[in-house]
Amino acid sequence: MVKVQSFKSTADIKVSEQIIDQVVGQEDAVEVIRKAAQQRRHVLLIGEPGTGKSMLGLGLAELLPKEKLVDILSFPNPNDENQPLIRTMPGGQGRQLVSKAKLQTMNMFKNQNVLMLALVIVAMIAPWWARSYYKSDIMFAAFFLGGMVFLASFVLFLNLGKKMDVKVQVPKLIVDNYQKKQCPFLDATGAHAGALLGDVMHDPFQTFSGKLRISKLQHDNEIVNIELQEELDSLYTKYISRIEKKEKNNYEALHFPKEELMVLGETHGCISPVEVLSSNRYDYNGEMIKLTTSENDELIVTPEHKIAVWKNGKIEYREARDIQTGNEVVAKADNIIVDEQDIINTYDERQQEQCRLYHQYLDLKTQNPFWGYKRIAKAMGQPMGKTRWWHAGKHIPTPLKTTQWLKERGLLPLKKDDPNLPLIAKVLGATFGDGGIFENLNGIFLSSSEKEAVQEFGNDLEKIFQLGKEDNSRIIEGGEYGHSWCYQNTNRNVIRFFLALGAPRGNKTKRNLHIPSWIKRYPICEAEFYGSFLGGELGTPIIHKRGNYLTCLEVGITGWPRFRSNRIAFLNELKEYLKRHRVATTSIYEGKSKTEGSLVFRLLIEKKMDNVLLFMMNVKINYCKYKGERLYRALSQWAMLKKKKYAELLEKGYGAEHAMGLLQLTPNSLYLLLNHFGSPSEAAT
Repeated sequence: MVKVQSFKSTADIKVSEQIIDQVVGQEDAVEVIRKAAQQRRHVLLIGEPGTGKSMLGLGLAELLPKEKLVDILSFPNPNDENQPLIRTMPGGQGRQLVSKAKLQTMNMFKNQNVLMLALVIVAMIAPWWARSYYKSDIMFAAFFLGGMVFLASFVLFLNLGKKMDVKVQVPKLIVDNYQKKQCPFLDATGAHAGALLGDVMHDPFQTFSGKLRISKLQHDNEIVNIELQEELDSLYTKYISRIEKKEKNNYEALHFPKEELMVLGETHGCISPVEVLSSNRYDYNGEMIKLTTSENDELIVTPEHKIAVWKNGKIEYREARDIQTGNEVVAKADNIIVDEQDIINTYDERQQEQCRLYHQYLDLKTQNPFWGYKRIAKAMGQPMGKTRWWHAGKHIPTPLKTTQWLKERGLLPLKKDDPNLPLIAKVLGATFGDGGIFENLNGIFLSSSEKEAVQEFGNDLEKIFQLGKEDNSRIIEGGEYGHSWCYQNTNRNVIRFFLALGAPRGNKTKRNLHIPSWIKRYPICEAEFYGSFLGGELGTPIIHKRGNYLTCLEVGITGWPRFRSNRIAFLNELKEYLKRHRVATTSIYEGKSKTEGSLVFRLLIEKKMDNVLLFMMNVKINYCKYKGERLYRALSQWAMLKKKKYAELLEKGYGAEHAMGLLQLTPNSLYLLLNHFGSPSEAAT
């Protein structure tokens, strides 16, 4: 039953002083907003983040007919500069008016400038004319000083002219509806409110099923597929004190710390890492749509959820309910290791922004083939000088020159079936050992006591990048403790390529070391990578002076104490690699290094005969022929000693099993000794 009250005027209506008491139901609010929109009235929506204000305003903006759109301009008021004159004109014409005003201001002093330039030329020529006409040096000096005074006045005039140009009153375009297909909607959500909970946190159009698997980017740049629900459960447990809760639908929201969760996303039309700022979860009872790709990957989302798809080589977003069979969903291809965006990401933010603007310029030029560089500059809001150079094919952003150089050599995008991939992994492994990339990016290098090793490193680079002999490269001789050789290549394109692949930069002692994830996917690349790393960091043994065992066989890396956990994790990955190749290791221990303040971490390799033989047979060693030969020589000497003692024990009447136990030999190692290092009788003699 509705109670009807009549009022003589609005003065009889009691209005609460509390805003909360004035709030009406959602349906009534929608009706009020619709009427206000039809009457072209202003409406101010106030409320907590997540209540749907932005979506409501955006939806109403789409309902307004675009033919009624107007541009709003602000004209300078000659009577009061603090109260500008606001005028409207048909949508799309505001830009034209502003452009005409700018052209007029540019031409204001055009005639005067031409006249002044002519007078300057006369002032410079006049002293010589006076000297020839009057035949007097005094007249020359007088005219010359007068010309200099005039020239100084001209320079002063130019500087004043520039300041006057800045102060020239040009109308400002406040609301620009140029080529707009719908009414503008300006979201005025407060910055603090958005930062508190996250602007995307309450968006029902971004809802996933908890069983969805996503691509997460680890801190070591490895990409792993995880279940969304499991990942969020761990994060909500970790940051339980930060959770925002509501009783309705068991709603929970969490704003993540910086770089807590990184996933693959879209940036400037390319797949690249993006940071997840926040998330929410709640009980949902409604329709969901499941999309299945040709690789049988499933994506379960709400019907309104927008999905990135490829259309004519560009990324377009469509609602899930509009996805049709045959649409290609955007994803980072599993067979691509490095793409153009990965190279661009090795540059600083300014260079990355220039690449984004250049791509925007190319898009506008493609969409509007008859536009000149001036019109494109205005559309982009950039200086005309920038687009003028691009229009002439000059001053292309440096990162894009690098990507073009790599594309010409077939290295971009770098795919898993590239025939040079094992060679690339071989070079990359050396940068984790005795090689590297200079901090200032002036070169990629490898140091070794063997000249043949650094020459081989240079030959590999030349083969990968199709370089000529000694192109941007050199080999220098030096060394604090004796002769050593260092190969250096200063080609910045080569350096950026290996940075994108995961090569460490600068002093490795002061940096975290992470084995690139793509190395672990391909066994042949893993073998080449670790082979080059071991070529620099493996410590090979000799026969101990007692003659009954080998000295240390170990892998050592240095690092500051704060990188202890990183170095141990790195060596544990190497340990797993050796284990897969049937090579046993014992332990990891740390000690002081020669560099003050740093530590050395060593992974010990078991020195039993079988294990050393398996290491020699199953593990490659690159860029260091000497270490392989030294290990083989030590093993041969040790084997001959073992054979000699085995023969002596047999002569004394010991059984074969007893002798094997005393010498710590297995049947396999005994077989290798007897068949590859001569007979016991030969050893005895």
